[in-house]
Amino acid sequence: MAKLYFKYGTMDASKSADLLMTAHKYENQGKNIICLRSNLDTRTQDSFIESRALTYKHCCFCFDKDINLYELIQSKNKKKINCILIDEAQFLTKKQVLELTEIVDFLKIPVICYGLKNSFIKGELFEGSKALLYFADSIQEIKSVCHFCDKKATMNLRIKNGKPILESETGNTVVIGDIQEGDDYFISTCRKHYFNPF
Repeated sequence: MAKLYFKYGTMDASKSADLLMTAHKYENQGKNIICLRSNLDTRTQDSFIESRALTYKHCCFCFDKDINLYELIQSKNKKKINCILIDEAQFLTKKQVLELTEIVDFLKIPVICYGLKNSFIKGELFEGSKALLYFADSIQEIKSVCHFCDKKATMNLRIKNGKPILESETGNTVVIGDIQEGDDYFISTCRKHYFNPF
């Protein structure tokens, strides 16, 4: 039975690595998959899903907020699709998440979404993550450890010019960044160290 899965975690929890390993398992069995990722993620090469934890990468279709995912998958479903894997699922719209439920319910294709649950802005949920928490058949946390202590990381802290940023400078919850240190980067923290870093 097909289901909609949401696997979430903080930055650097190896979500993309999990997706790539899942893709490898399906393809190793001769099964047909489609990988998707939001075009908002500009950290990686176009039309690929990559992970900092692995050297392997996989080709994908990039989508924007206006694309109808049900129609996209229906047009690609000439050869049976065994699974759809979506990276950066936090950037989905609520409408697109509902389209994913239709893919699962009517096309009977399992959909596995990977993404952040909450943004760096006081832990607010992303639109896509919030919708997935409502509509997913299965929700799984991919765990990681706080940058400052040994507790489970549940928050994404943005550091800019050495200072924590808990508010959006532009009002936008989407800021594309990486975990590599520089002038502007993200770290995974527990709740205590999110509000009280350093």
